[in-house]
Amino acid sequence: MERILITGALGQLGQEFIKFFNKNNTYVLATDIRSPLKVLSCDFEIADAMDEKRIDYLIKKNNINVVYHLVAVLSANGEKNPFMAWEINMKSFQNIINLSINNGIKKIFWPSSIAVFGTKSNLSFVKQDCILNPNTIYGISKLAGERLIDYYNNKFDLDIRSLRYPGIISFDTKPGGGTTDYIIEMIQSLKNEKEYTCFLNKNTKLPMLYIDDAINGTIKYMSINKINLRVKDAYNITGFSITPFELEKKLNELGCSAKVIYNSDFRQDIADTWPKEIDDSTARKDWGWKFDYGIDKTLKVVFK
Repeated sequence: MERILITGALGQLGQEFIKFFNKNNTYVLATDIRSPLKVLSCDFEIADAMDEKRIDYLIKKNNINVVYHLVAVLSANGEKNPFMAWEINMKSFQNIINLSINNGIKKIFWPSSIAVFGTKSNLSFVKQDCILNPNTIYGISKLAGERLIDYYNNKFDLDIRSLRYPGIISFDTKPGGGTTDYIIEMIQSLKNEKEYTCFLNKNTKLPMLYIDDAINGTIKYMSINKINLRVKDAYNITGFSITPFELEKKLNELGCSAKVIYNSDFRQDIADTWPKEIDDSTARKDWGWKFDYGIDKTLKVVFK
């Protein structure tokens, strides 16, 4: 029986994982540095992933044998304080690895990101094995984590898995400081007939993934026998790619008439180093990855 620890559990992914595991009667201990605003459907403890002793205590107390480590300072927020972002992203990761080794935990999930790509990655269509040259501290920390995953899997016979998530779209749980956040903000603003100022150029094409596809895909990936996974660090996955202007037109077709103003800021420089399209054929072949929600189906969730 899996007994799962989720760190950074109050973020965009964590709360959705909690819902999934609760439906499947899987024990979850959720942790974060703040208290939840509403009661969660699992055990919860305030705990900082930077506090190795506190996490070690909770692992032992709750007989944890699987970890979903979701703590991260995201791309846009990371550029505001890169030294803090590096410290949090990498030290918390190292803490979880060390605690997993010491407590006999073999299975760990740690999300990577399209932020690992860069200007040398052939951004029009990035392959699974391409040059990775990120230029944000978030992307650099994710690339470092990917290399450490490969190393620790070999060195300590761990089973650490990762996916390179594109922009995640969720409406129940808001994102927290990413470069793809505009898509949720624009949808919610125009739905409520409020003018929206987009921080990206209208023709900036980026890959996106609806939250249900992200969660279901991750769970399927984590269920596959390790021997069948050729990629030992992080798999490419994606849903659909879209520009802010294309999204605006889709929303107009659904009856939204509020104005969108395009006024790009520092996040545009980040987006310009990220992929337009992603080749996820390796994940499709190795473990049956596929997405279900295109842009039209995603918007139906909001406008139903």
